[in-house]
Formats: sequence, C-alpha cells, structure tokens
Amino acid sequence: MFYDYQILEITDENLKKKYTEQILRLLPDWFGVEESLVEYVETVGHYPFFASINNEDCVGFFSGMIHHGRTGEIYVCGIHPEHHRKGLGKKLYETLENYFIGQGCEYVMVKTLSSEHPDQHYALTRQFYEVIGFKDFYTNKEIWGHENPCLIMIKNIGKKV
Repeated sequence: MFYDYQILEITDENLKKKYTEQILRLLPDWFGVEESLVEYVETVGHYPFFASINNEDCVGFFSGMIHHGRTGEIYVCGIHPEHHRKGLGKKLYETLENYFIGQGCEYVMVKTLSSEHPDQHYALTRQFYEVIGFKDFYTNKEIWGHENPCLIMIKNIGKKV
C-alpha cells in the first residue's frame, strides 16, 4: 500500500546531497562501500532528483541521468527501510520515468548486481525492477569487476514497435 507522501522535484544541490546521504546510510546492505556512497553523494547534485517527503523528512528518492538524448538511466535511488514494499519505490520510479518521457527518452536503463552474485538483497532489487517492467539486457564483468558482475536492465518507454 502506497502512503500518500508528497513527491517533489528537488533542484537544490545541497538538498539532493543531504537526502542521498541520509537514505543511503540507512541501506548498508546495498551501499556499504564508503567510497561509492561518497561518490553518489558528491555527484547526485548534477542530476534530476525526485524525493518523497513526509513531515519534512525524505523517506525515499530516485535520481536519473540522460544519455544521448534518448536513454534515461536510474543513477541512484533509495527508500527508507521502514517504507520498503509499500509502493513508494514504484511511485518514485513512475515520477522519474514520466520525467524521462517528457525529455523525449525512448528507453530507461539501470545497473545492478547480477544474479551471478549470490547477494540476497540485490535479488530483491532485481525483482523490483522486473515488477516495474525492466528486462535483463546483459551482464558486464568489467564495470565493477569480476567479483561484482554488473547486470544492465532496460525498459522501453518510447513508441512501441
């Protein structure tokens, strides 16, 4: 069940960084590598950012980027653990997808840990992406290294062929 929290586009870079750090630090099973977490916090200010706000607190966010004017990418996202599996991630993703459509994108992609890695948390992540319409595209073992195979998933959001 989705709680009717306000979803806002955040344009202030410092607020994007603050919300990103607050949420990602609550998700060590996904964002436990400090260098990666810091990189997300430092770079997220450059990208479109949508946050779910409840009583002035961020309870989740999605940030994206656009490649070559036609492919959106989920750059980083996170939902407060107390709000997992309540529809908030889907609602935030829909907001980002609508942004991509408005920008003329035909596809959305996301990078996540491949099923070749036994991590149970990322199995749930892949399941979430599948539920919202993403399909496996390919696994790349060079992006994050052989021990962390990167699955690229895609979704067609443009004109259907």
